[in-house]
Amino acid sequence: MKIALFASPAEDAVRYLRQLGLDYVVHGMPSTPHGTLDYDQLMRTRDFFAAAGLSWDVIENLNPEHYYQVMFGLPGRDEQIDNVCATIRDLGRAGIGVLQYQWMLLGGLRTEYSPTGRGGARYPRFDMEVAQRYPAAALDWLGEGGKPYPHLPDRELDGEQVWDNLIYFLERIVPVAEEAGVRLAVHPDDAPVPSYMGVARIMVNLEALQRVIDAVPSPCNGLGFCQGTIGTMAGVDMVEAIRRFGSQGKIFFAHFRNPRGQVPCFDEVFPDEGDTDMVEAVRAYRESGFDGVMRIDHCPGVIGDNPRADRSFAYQVGYLKGIIQSLDLEKEA
Repeated sequence: MKIALFASPAEDAVRYLRQLGLDYVVHGMPSTPHGTLDYDQLMRTRDFFAAAGLSWDVIENLNPEHYYQVMFGLPGRDEQIDNVCATIRDLGRAGIGVLQYQWMLLGGLRTEYSPTGRGGARYPRFDMEVAQRYPAAALDWLGEGGKPYPHLPDRELDGEQVWDNLIYFLERIVPVAEEAGVRLAVHPDDAPVPSYMGVARIMVNLEALQRVIDAVPSPCNGLGFCQGTIGTMAGVDMVEAIRRFGSQGKIFFAHFRNPRGQVPCFDEVFPDEGDTDMVEAVRAYRESGFDGVMRIDHCPGVIGDNPRADRSFAYQVGYLKGIIQSLDLEKEA
C-alpha cells in the first residue's frame, strides 16, 4: 500500500510530503483548449516530482471538460473521445499507470460545513433534506470565476441514458488503455444519491460498481475506490466491499476516508471517529492483494490550518501509517 497526498508541483508542497515520509504523490492536470493534456507539461511535472524523490503514478482526475459531451450524450462526443484516447496514449508514454475519472454529470454534492465537530472542527456534510430545499447551492460545479463545471443541466436524464453514455465511452477508450498500459479507475458518485435535479447518478451502490466492471471486461477497467463515498452508500459494509472488489483485482486506486452516517445524511469526520473499523479496512486491503496508491482524501477543518489543510492531512497520514505498522507487528508476532 502506497500512501500519497494530492500535491501541486511546487517546492514547498513536495518538501511537505517528504517531511511526512511519503514516496508517492497524486496530481491532476489542467485542460487545454484542445481537450487533451499537454504532453510536455506532463513530462515536466513528472520529472519535477521524480527529482524530489516522489513517484507520480496516478492522474486524478481527468478534467470533465474533456468528456462532458460524452456524459450528456451531446453532439461532439466522438471528437472528445478521440482526445481522451490521445491523452491515454500520452499517459502510457509518460509511464503514468492509472487515470481516475468520474461519471458525475453534476459533480459532487455537499450542503454545508458543520462547526460542531470535536473541539469545534469543521466537518463537510451532506444532508438530502437540506439539498432538496436549496438544490443549486449543493452543487460544486461552479469553479473559478463561477464557470459552470462541467455542463449546466439543461434536461432530465434517466439512469439507463447515463449508463448508455458511459458504456459507449468505455467501449472506445478501454482498448486504447490496454494498448497504452493505463488502467482506468472510475470514481463513484459523491454523494451517492440516485438522482439530483432530474439527472441520474448511477455510481451509487455496489451493484453499479460491479456493473461498470462487467460492462467492458478488461484488466484496464476498474475502480477508483473512494472509501469515503462508498462508505456513505446506504447499507454498505465497507470491509466487505473492500474484500469484494479487492479480491477481483479491481481496486486500481483508493481514497482513505472514514465518514459518519450514510445517505441521506453524513459527515466527513476524523478517521478515528467514523463508522468503519479502519484497522479491519486496511487489513482487508492487504489480504485482498491491493498494493496500489492510497490517497488521504478530504479532511475536517482544524484550527490554524493553511488552505492546503496540511495540519489535518498530517494527522490522517500518521493515523494510516500507525495502522499499517501495527498490522506489520501483528504479522511478525
